[in-house]
Amino acid sequence: MKVLALIDSFKGTLTSRRLGKIMTEELGKKDIESEYFPISDGGDGFLETVEEAVKAAPVLIKTVDPLGRPLYTYFLYDEESAVAFLEMAKTSGVILLKKEELDPLRASTYGLGQAIQTAIATGAREIIVGLGGSATNDGGAGMLEALGVRFYDAEGREIKGLCGEKLAKIASIDCEEFYRNIDGVKFLALSDVTNPLLGPLGATNVFSAQKGTGPRERELLEAGMENYAAVVARATGTAFHDKPGTGAAGGLGFAFYAFFKTVCRSGIEYLLDRYGFSVLAEQYDYIITGEGKIDSQSLHGKVISEVIRQADGRKIILVCALNELSPAEIEKLHVRKLYQIVDAFANAEESLAQPEKYFRRLATAVALDLANEEKQS
Repeated sequence: MKVLALIDSFKGTLTSRRLGKIMTEELGKKDIESEYFPISDGGDGFLETVEEAVKAAPVLIKTVDPLGRPLYTYFLYDEESAVAFLEMAKTSGVILLKKEELDPLRASTYGLGQAIQTAIATGAREIIVGLGGSATNDGGAGMLEALGVRFYDAEGREIKGLCGEKLAKIASIDCEEFYRNIDGVKFLALSDVTNPLLGPLGATNVFSAQKGTGPRERELLEAGMENYAAVVARATGTAFHDKPGTGAAGGLGFAFYAFFKTVCRSGIEYLLDRYGFSVLAEQYDYIITGEGKIDSQSLHGKVISEVIRQADGRKIILVCALNELSPAEIEKLHVRKLYQIVDAFANAEESLAQPEKYFRRLATAVALDLANEEKQS
């Protein structure tokens, strides 16, 4: 029996690489041959995955976090092909803030814009950005400001420090300096969602609650985003807000569509292609995949859905900390079994407090079941 583990990070607790290592360690104790690769859907852990799939070196940079505080982080750069890989979560992500600091009205993607600027100065002629895990809801306006877009209010006064709460003030924009700054550079945005920018399924209404908003804040953010989208449509001559993926990362996907003239491609699809996964999967009897929480979103553009699609008949095992799918929904996935930490090995609080301890228990259970199956075959 040969097993491959491709487990997305358990957000805020265990990285994809650590999860894969624990799983293969426990499988090895039962003499089951196994390997793992870190994986990501474009959000947290994107650069960790790229390091496995692409020859690229880290470039350390100084930028700012979502609240404008100094931040040291990095991107990956392949000097031979002049391609830079950036993970927006490393400049504008939820993981950079304490729970009490989360505030999408004030949070900005300005730090990502600075990182892109540095990548261009380093020599990048193509920039690939993983979207996801954002603390922001600014439609990418902060990033655009850092790259030279100028925003003005109805009186013609320049607006600085763009963030979610300032989108409602925008009346016009000037992109001349921005287009000079990115001239000759190709961009690709990798997303884990297909949501539009606005409406019930948009960036604000679907994702901002997990970033700290209540009903009143969501109302303000959505009104600001509607105004921002209308101003951008007038400036560019095209309305982009309904395109799939424009709602990714607090509307950052919208900025890539409208200003960088690129599309939002599935992050997990891109990375599995880099691994040559559809061919690679044929070497394994079982594929183990999963993420921290498996829910309805997991079925659309996330790691799990694409791994299942590309595995083409391989036996699939799902692992997670928390499962919110019904037995009927799991059955439709045609997986062999789903293992979860919460309700099986620990409660939610214990799982968050000691994630490695309880994931190892889960991995031990997987290994034992597979060893028993191998004996019976």
